[in-house]
Amino acid sequence: MLYWALAASCLVGVCIGAGIPLSSAPSSTIHHDKKYYNLSTFQNNQEGSFDKYFINMDNAELRKGLSDTMVGAELIKPLFPFPFYGHNVDQFYITTHGFLSLSPRLHDYIYKTQYIAPLRIKLDPSRKNDSTISILSLPERLTIEWNNVHVMETAEHPTGGSFTFQVTLWPNGDIAFVYIEVQPVLTTAALYDHEPVAGISDAFLLHGSELHLYNKINIENVDINTRTVAVFKAKPTCVAQTSCDSCANLADTSEFGCMWCPSSKHCSDGSDRLRQRWNDHDCHLENVTTCALEADRSAGGHMEWRHSTEAELVAPAAEPISNAGSEDEVSSGSTVSAVISILLVIILLCILAGFLFVYGRYNETTMIGRYVKSIRSSYEQFGAPKTTTLELGKKKKQAQQQEAEKKKENAGREFVNPMNPMNNNNTITANM
Repeated sequence: MLYWALAASCLVGVCIGAGIPLSSAPSSTIHHDKKYYNLSTFQNNQEGSFDKYFINMDNAELRKGLSDTMVGAELIKPLFPFPFYGHNVDQFYITTHGFLSLSPRLHDYIYKTQYIAPLRIKLDPSRKNDSTISILSLPERLTIEWNNVHVMETAEHPTGGSFTFQVTLWPNGDIAFVYIEVQPVLTTAALYDHEPVAGISDAFLLHGSELHLYNKINIENVDINTRTVAVFKAKPTCVAQTSCDSCANLADTSEFGCMWCPSSKHCSDGSDRLRQRWNDHDCHLENVTTCALEADRSAGGHMEWRHSTEAELVAPAAEPISNAGSEDEVSSGSTVSAVISILLVIILLCILAGFLFVYGRYNETTMIGRYVKSIRSSYEQFGAPKTTTLELGKKKKQAQQQEAEKKKENAGREFVNPMNPMNNNNTITANM
């Protein structure tokens, strides 16, 4: 009857497991050899897995702020740097929705990638007073537990029930999910994008806003039951290598296509959180695929370089180039550049002077206009042709002489009207 009831529930929800295993239920272990981690899933305490990985939380620290929040996240700093996909992470966020966010900052899509998710569903610890989220932080491990937590009221399945589970992290990068109690079915409203509810994922960030997912490891929903244990064993990664030799050795002994970039001192296959640094140093154009021993390299030993250019792939090896010829070419190029630069400066200065002159010519009230006007006056005084000025002076003198003679002829008949209001002198003047 239990299995018939479960099947009926699955028609209106999403099965995530078989609930509490029966004592006669067969135990099983599933191993997956992934690129970054080896994943092993144990059912019903197979190989003593539940006893081994279950952590007693009697001395754990209760996170009351999270325990009383429906949707929230809290920053935590473990007592050791945790290597996640080979990257040392010093801090991350615990969320009320059953996962850890290893994103550098919180955003609306933290559930999409860069997470460690033992049970990534829409939980609501604030619904019940006895629902808690607690941590046990030690130098040798860190454990977070969601205890007796229900899903959001609007997303709860008619059969109801709470969830209790743990995630434990170790300094070597290993991760364990321990499911103490899970419910067999969930409504689709309790899920994120209809994806598997458990797993890990990472991405790299480009240009400060573009998240690029490069790996995801999911646990199938049907493999998640009460007393299930899932263990992720970390494998060596390119980005964790700190020297050219270790980078090349990993490339030879794993499926990673590791390359060493001398300019950034960074080992990568192009997919890790340091991708932006890889691009900024043009490591995709020049990188090392094989290295000599460290002593030989420091003494000028041979290094094989990889250049991602099409010309090198199709062209034969070039003859050695003379250093003297190279220096002459560099010197000639420098001289030509200097001459061109000087000519451009002279042309620009001439254009500027012409513009200022025209501007001052038509804007005489400005400082530039007054200066241009003074220049023009100096030119007319000292630089303009002299004939015009002399001729004007001669004509003026002749006119003055004619005027004097005319006055002389009409002197007896001329007088000044004393009644003229414009003349303040009341004396009549006349030549006798």
